[in-house]
Amino acid sequence: MNETPRKYKIALIGYMLSNGGAERVLSTLSQYLHKNNFEVHNIIMIDQVTYNHGGELLNLGRLRSKSNGLFNKINRFITFKKYVDQQNFDLLIDFRFRVVYFQEFFIYKFIYTLPKIQTVHSGRYESYLFKYKVLSNYIFRNFNKIITVSKAQQKLIENELNFSNLETIHNPIDIDEIKSICNSQKSDEFDFEYIVAVGRLAVTKQFCKLIEAYLLSDLSSSNIHLVIVGAGPELENLEKLILKTSSSKYIHLAGQIDHPYVIIKQAKFLVQSSLVEGLPMVLIESLCCETPVIAFDCFSGPNEIIVDGQNGILVENQNFKLLIAAINKMAFDEEFYYHCKSNSFNSIKKFDIKIIGLQWQKLILEIIKNENNS
Repeated sequence: MNETPRKYKIALIGYMLSNGGAERVLSTLSQYLHKNNFEVHNIIMIDQVTYNHGGELLNLGRLRSKSNGLFNKINRFITFKKYVDQQNFDLLIDFRFRVVYFQEFFIYKFIYTLPKIQTVHSGRYESYLFKYKVLSNYIFRNFNKIITVSKAQQKLIENELNFSNLETIHNPIDIDEIKSICNSQKSDEFDFEYIVAVGRLAVTKQFCKLIEAYLLSDLSSSNIHLVIVGAGPELENLEKLILKTSSSKYIHLAGQIDHPYVIIKQAKFLVQSSLVEGLPMVLIESLCCETPVIAFDCFSGPNEIIVDGQNGILVENQNFKLLIAAINKMAFDEEFYYHCKSNSFNSIKKFDIKIIGLQWQKLILEIIKNENNS
């Protein structure tokens, strides 16, 4: 009689299941692992859940008080530790960036005492590892793996921290889910031709500069609008900038939309003007929607997604004059535009969760096997 294979228990730890790219990766991976015979537990620190997830959910954010005082933090820490101890996980995978170093030290010292993986989702790796190299070496050298989402990230961390436990696994998307949403829904919100930009309204995304580039292009005079999807601290500055322009009626702030695939699908193309990235999910998602893309060749990720002149335009990093030229070319050179559009979907099949998920599965099983044999 064949025994049923044991389900390995995996904890995926993040800040929330909403808003960001790292959070979408956590969401997608949890569902994949849950469907593939892993017992998945999602542990989040902030009570924001708008993305789907597979498996169980421990929402520590629900224990957070308005004052978030010391005793409240200690209570959440104890709950976190008890849960990890009781569940006896085979592996922890951390998707969080670092906020309070002192707090993180206690998490690593007293909770992360079992096999573990740290993921890095920004070109500024110190947001996920530690700013101080000595501390990063002390903590993260002992992780079973550090997963970067771009080859450029991996190379930089290897050069600067001399880590040997690095591996690149690109961010996954669920192609079937995105296609299903695009095919089943239609947005009537915008009854005009437009280009789109999507992301957190933060300084590093440079939406103010993107608006200025748009206004210097030929699009508004041709009745092609700009729609910006996202929320964040730069909202007020963007609103003020838009009100000052004579073409304000052509620029639209759509707010936060967790799955903006239909809006992206109906856009002429997507533009990303970031100062820094990790592996920008929105570029992959846009191409999945068969919408060509334009992005700066910033550190890191865009050049691992965009094949210049084939599925979009890769612009010299922070050269806004060339960005304006790229916007005009994509908008008005029809032959070039449809060439990029026809190549969009096929260019990102390698990022499908069916492929990326297998890479994660292989890594997880290797780590657990090595731990069991040691």
